[in-house]
Amino acid sequence: MSQVILEKLDAIEAKQAEAVQAVEAKIPEAIAAVQAEMAEKFSAFEAKLATVQAPAIIRAPAKTVRDDVNRAVKEQIASYYKGGRNVEKELKMFADESQYDAYLQEASALTAGGNNQGGRTGYDPTFVALRLANPMRGISRTVATDGSSYQFRVKTGNAGAAWGYTIQNNGATTTEDTSIWQLVLQDLNVQFPIRTAALDDIDGLEANVVDDMLVEFAQSEALSMVQNNDQAAQSGTNPYGGLNGLRGLDQYAGSNATYAGGTTSTAAFGTSGTGSTTGLHSLATYDQLTSNVNTVGANAIQYKDVINLIYALPQQYWTPNAKFMVNPILAQAIRGLQDTNGRPIFNSVESLNPDGIIGQLLGFDVVMNKYLDNPSQATTGSAGTNSLYPMYFADFSRFHTIIDRLNMVMRRYDQTLPGYITFYGEKRLATSVRDPNAGVRYRSTGTST
Repeated sequence: MSQVILEKLDAIEAKQAEAVQAVEAKIPEAIAAVQAEMAEKFSAFEAKLATVQAPAIIRAPAKTVRDDVNRAVKEQIASYYKGGRNVEKELKMFADESQYDAYLQEASALTAGGNNQGGRTGYDPTFVALRLANPMRGISRTVATDGSSYQFRVKTGNAGAAWGYTIQNNGATTTEDTSIWQLVLQDLNVQFPIRTAALDDIDGLEANVVDDMLVEFAQSEALSMVQNNDQAAQSGTNPYGGLNGLRGLDQYAGSNATYAGGTTSTAAFGTSGTGSTTGLHSLATYDQLTSNVNTVGANAIQYKDVINLIYALPQQYWTPNAKFMVNPILAQAIRGLQDTNGRPIFNSVESLNPDGIIGQLLGFDVVMNKYLDNPSQATTGSAGTNSLYPMYFADFSRFHTIIDRLNMVMRRYDQTLPGYITFYGEKRLATSVRDPNAGVRYRSTGTST
């Protein structure tokens, strides 16, 4: 049996050896064929390369279309005269219509300098003048939602802790409770067309138009956050928004019914529920010591008013986030307060340079907001007859909340109006005082009687 196996193995080995010898015999032939083919291709490539004529002179491209056209014409004239001819010849000045159009545009620019000296006109990049956006962004608490409304919830009342071994021996019953209020997100939108030709001709116009539009959005929301009354009926054009706007700070009640200089009203949460009138809290409001007596331009603020305003805020809210938000006109009057010797009071207590024009007051940061009421003006505020609120002192991270939609719509329509590009922007937001205890409002003038 083993002999048969050995014979079969020998036969297999012999066949493999024959196959290897056959392959080895064909390798030299294959290599020779490839070498011959490559040599033939190189010869053909060398023949084609020999027919290519290199230019005698490599010329730098013309810097302007005008130079390019002039050089082409000169070359044609030189070639014509070298041929010994003296009759007319039609010269080809422009390669195509686009070169002709570019030539004319350059020629126009040469005489459009405005100083009668010719030359090119340089263009400064398109820009927009600075606008004051929304100073409340960055100091107020901001949350985001993808819903159409937003609900606030607060725990109110007390657990009723009391002394005594017997449970609630000398205490009152618990007043633990919760309160809610709900706001619908309001819509702020704009659409405007710009001629297509203007967008094509003015460098950077589109980007600057959109950027300026977004800042204009910020201005509109800032105005509404302060002065709008979201319970007021819409009548004509209302820059604050009316029923369609935000819940402005001026709208909240809480100030004394009768002006009482040097006193502060009490803060309280508004009614609970999901209706449109819920959540209208009462804000603690400090009345300026001396009334402006409804005189436009009067500004009777005193150093003691600023001190009283700080101490009107509950101590637990004296946090690093506590800030003044003040109208620039009132801030100017505060900085100009003098002692009996005519020396600036705040320079004496805070050094000669309190971090620039804004800086701090009594150790707290100051945020300027021109959208707040002027300290004395002809028009009346929203909350009470002739009540003006030019300053707030609050821990704004707890006092005020801005609710933003997660996304903002920004569209560009090319076919809405022939010859124009129409831009459309839209955003949704709402605002609310979250904790009325976390801020104090400053009233600068008395109520008319």
